[in-house]
Amino acid sequence: MLFNGRIIAILRGVTPDDCLAQVDALAEHNILDVEIPANSPDWAQSIRLIKRRFARRVNLGGGTIVTPAQAAACAEAGADYALTPNLDAKVVEACRTQGLKVCAGVYTSTEIFAACALGVDALKIFPAVTLPASWPQLIKGPLSQAVPFCAVGGIDESNMADYLQHYDSVGIGSALYRPGQPAAVTRQRAALLAR
Repeated sequence: MLFNGRIIAILRGVTPDDCLAQVDALAEHNILDVEIPANSPDWAQSIRLIKRRFARRVNLGGGTIVTPAQAAACAEAGADYALTPNLDAKVVEACRTQGLKVCAGVYTSTEIFAACALGVDALKIFPAVTLPASWPQLIKGPLSQAVPFCAVGGIDESNMADYLQHYDSVGIGSALYRPGQPAAVTRQRAALLAR
């Protein structure tokens, strides 16, 4: 499996000054899969700091990777994997060249089959909330290989359990963390998700 657990914390907008406190808050509730999106301030530095502090305890991804250059920066910073919002063969190949596992953003059955043909490690169904929670069961039958499905986009504590009945994992962003939010709030929200 690409992820350690079933919840991936998406810390979009986190800064290097705040990233360690936020990850500490998540780790207290055993949320140990963390994504730092590339459209966050100085995102690669946040990845470096988290990797230095938590090493293998946290499974760390660079998110919103949309160019080969970002894939290279993600690997250089020390991320374990990359997440993309869309399917781009050049980005997938760049991630592979850099030694990164890939969770590729897909939505349609055509994209799912194309991503599997590229050998991605997981499929990020995005935006998941616009599809039925049972979407993976509707498409897995024709797939020739097993691949983990991760639901991202619109997932929160009210619908997470529904998605986890059908998906291997969920990515949770604004329902867990918003830029500038105190770590104490992240800790409270993580506690709600982890019960």
